[in-house]
Amino acid sequence: MNTRRAFFGALSALATSAATAEAQLRTPTLSKPMFLPDAELKLLRRITNGLTQEDVATIASAGYQGYLEWQLNPEAINDVDSDTRLGAYTYLNTPTPQLYALDSTIVQTQVVESTILRAIYSKRQLFERMVEFWTDHFNTDINTVGILKVADVRDVLRKHALTTFSQMLHMQSSSPAMMNRLNTQQNSRTSPNQNFGRELLELHTMGVTGGYTQQDVIEVSRCFTGWRYVTTTNDPNRGLFFFNQNVHDTGTKIVLGNTITSSGVNEGMNVLRILADHPSTHRYVSKKLLRWFIDYEPADALVDDVAEIFRQSGGDIKTVLRRVLAFDNVRWAPPLFKRPFHYVVSAIRAVNANMTRYDSLRYNWLAGMGQMPFNWNPPNGYPHSFEYWGTLVLPRWNYAASLPNGSVGGAVVDSPALIAGANTAQRVADRLDTIIFGGEMPPADKAALIAYLRPDPVTSNTKLRDAIGLAIGSPAFHWY
Repeated sequence: MNTRRAFFGALSALATSAATAEAQLRTPTLSKPMFLPDAELKLLRRITNGLTQEDVATIASAGYQGYLEWQLNPEAINDVDSDTRLGAYTYLNTPTPQLYALDSTIVQTQVVESTILRAIYSKRQLFERMVEFWTDHFNTDINTVGILKVADVRDVLRKHALTTFSQMLHMQSSSPAMMNRLNTQQNSRTSPNQNFGRELLELHTMGVTGGYTQQDVIEVSRCFTGWRYVTTTNDPNRGLFFFNQNVHDTGTKIVLGNTITSSGVNEGMNVLRILADHPSTHRYVSKKLLRWFIDYEPADALVDDVAEIFRQSGGDIKTVLRRVLAFDNVRWAPPLFKRPFHYVVSAIRAVNANMTRYDSLRYNWLAGMGQMPFNWNPPNGYPHSFEYWGTLVLPRWNYAASLPNGSVGGAVVDSPALIAGANTAQRVADRLDTIIFGGEMPPADKAALIAYLRPDPVTSNTKLRDAIGLAIGSPAFHWY
């Protein structure tokens, strides 16, 4: 019987050595695709949480642009399978005031686990990737905001993920979860708090080098005095936004050269409009979108190009994404490293696992790798870089070994169905290459996998399961 030590030995053979493994992780060599043009497979990898055979068949039929447009209109996509699985999460649509009467732990569990479920099973994959993007951009830690995260996810992040940046910005700024996390609740004319004003400028709109000053932070904070949410225990509107004129600073403010006179709650609204229309915001958000989908270090000319589309469209997210995901941008994009959430989910999607529960994924695997949804405390969101995630290899290898062997709680992988009758090392490797790599498994990795599977015929179910684990643990699968 193969042991975990033997499995890791085989993974080491795939990588050859630690140094070679790191080099492969940084610059994986992907062979010419066998079934689809390179750009189509790359698009799938960038706008989904991992290849599935269904996705490959769909884009082969629809073509690059047809598939992209299909994904850009998620409301037209039949998502009944995902919706059916979501049926057990009965609190997702509960209004915030009613959530206070429920068990907070159960409520928070439902919003976290439903996020994992949707990432795996939703057919609206680009939508889910954008929800994740905005979740980081407007980060609020669920351990701080508690049940307020339900409405933040439902009514802000998901509702406006593909609308306009201005709409998303306005809704986030008045989200009780954001007000809780960045202390808007404590910002008043007699006791000013600059947390929200600073992060609004630095993280949500202009960026730290966007051209604002400390005085702008002060003036923006003054404009948002009086923004509140109801905290009174027995109030039927508990947890909902309201404006308290009594604590609002009514003096004249000057924000980025714009004079703002006393107009109550509209002062904050005017600030958000100014920021959404600012060239620094266009460039800052455009660069983040390019980093998310295309390149960790996008060229200045490409950032300028997308920022101009951002300006022309008034921040229409779908229009901006069409330019970000233009054929040549995707076709020549360098590899990006999967964050833990992406890696875990992409493996489940690749092997068509059936999840019957999500507690193990949540606590044992995602938490162990450092990326449970909504659990990043700083306001900047989970990092999106190889440098941050690339050295934590062992938990990924443990996950790769455990998933096909039934050691990930709630995950059922039908290995015989996955292999589809292949019984030689070459055929098993070819089959895994097709379903996991879309025909682009690096030749050296594939050769090592074949060597592990021999001699023929391959009849050991244990060896077949290990082969699946080796494929999803191999260096190239950590990239997309």
